Amino acid sequence: MVYDTQEAKMRQFLRVLLMAFLTVGLIGFTQPVSAQLGGLKKKVKDKVEKKADDKVDQKLDEAVDKAAGDGEKSEEGEEEKPADAKQPAPVAKGGTATAEDMTLYTKYDFIPGDKVIFYDDMANEEIGEFPSRWNLGNGVFEIVKQHGRNWIMCTDEGAIMPKVPVGLLPEKYTVELEFYNKGGGAHSHWYYISWLDGRGSSIGSLALTDGINTQLNIQSKILASKQLSEKLSSGRHVIRIMATKTTMKCYIDNVRIANVPAMQDFKPMQLRVTADPYANDVDNPMLIGAFRYAEGGKTLRQQLDEEGKIVTHGILFDSGSDKIKGESYKTLADIGGLLTEDAALRLSIEGHTDSDGADDANLKLSQNRAASVRTYLIDNYKVDGGRLETKGFGESKPIDVNTSAEGKANNRRVELVKL
Repeated sequence: MVYDTQEAKMRQFLRVLLMAFLTVGLIGFTQPVSAQLGGLKKKVKDKVEKKADDKVDQKLDEAVDKAAGDGEKSEEGEEEKPADAKQPAPVAKGGTATAEDMTLYTKYDFIPGDKVIFYDDMANEEIGEFPSRWNLGNGVFEIVKQHGRNWIMCTDEGAIMPKVPVGLLPEKYTVELEFYNKGGGAHSHWYYISWLDGRGSSIGSLALTDGINTQLNIQSKILASKQLSEKLSSGRHVIRIMATKTTMKCYIDNVRIANVPAMQDFKPMQLRVTADPYANDVDNPMLIGAFRYAEGGKTLRQQLDEEGKIVTHGILFDSGSDKIKGESYKTLADIGGLLTEDAALRLSIEGHTDSDGADDANLKLSQNRAASVRTYLIDNYKVDGGRLETKGFGESKPIDVNTSAEGKANNRRVELVKL
């Protein structure tokens, strides 16, 4: 930031600054006045440029700040808003009120399954090796580290299957597949999530091709075909599926691309991920990230009525942060609806983590996340803050083992307990 240091402006405030220094006894009477003014003038210039904040020069800082005014000048001469204008509003009882722009998710109704059956983010895999928690169908796959983390890279068209026992998929389930897209003018890879019968033959698939075209095919019938409004941007993206025995919804990020209200005799037994890279291009590798397959359960209302609490994995946060992710919109909207419908309902919002990381850090993080949820509900659903309490338990109350990726994923949760 550049402050106005014109000589005329400094002369205007020279007398004020001199009086401030005389007040705090910082200008001696043994030096000539001209030397005092010259030294002070130089100090003003230095202070305006550096904006040092030490106590001896406190009065000088105050005067310079006043001279600079509320708005700061950019290098182009345009006035910028004060820094305070960009800060989030104060929050109640701790936590940050920060969340992704939820307006992008108002039509997003995906809720992840409650019980994780398979989860793999490749965090503990060895670079250069085949991913140990998957079975190889065909093709070439290996673990690489890019963008600060591990991914599965496919260099030749093929398929992999999560190591899950073969059997009918649950009556309610969700699937989430993360991938990294180069974006821009780069050629796009083709991704498929397929359903298999007990013999390993495909009976359906969801495809994303060219970074823009999607198609849902079930039992050799195209049930949905949609072109996204634009090609996917560079960065992380997620394909999501939310299904029952007779219905299915599919999403790319926050965009719903398929809504099938009725299916008959669809009985998948396995899941498969098929990857078709455009080319073996070192500058545009085909990267597959975290895969989450979970069983769906009771609705939030059913949980609250039958068990006296809601256990949800649908409130998501940035890693190591209490910033709420946009994918949390539907879950938070349902909770907000419960609170709005029942003015007598009071809840304790309780954060839980897995065992990774230091105990004290996990405890603090869980407390802050619970507080962020409380703040979000108050701000967006006008809930009386007295109806919501918060607690953080860190890793101290697991509901599953912390020795597997699935167990840890189950333990990362938010609970809302009826008071």
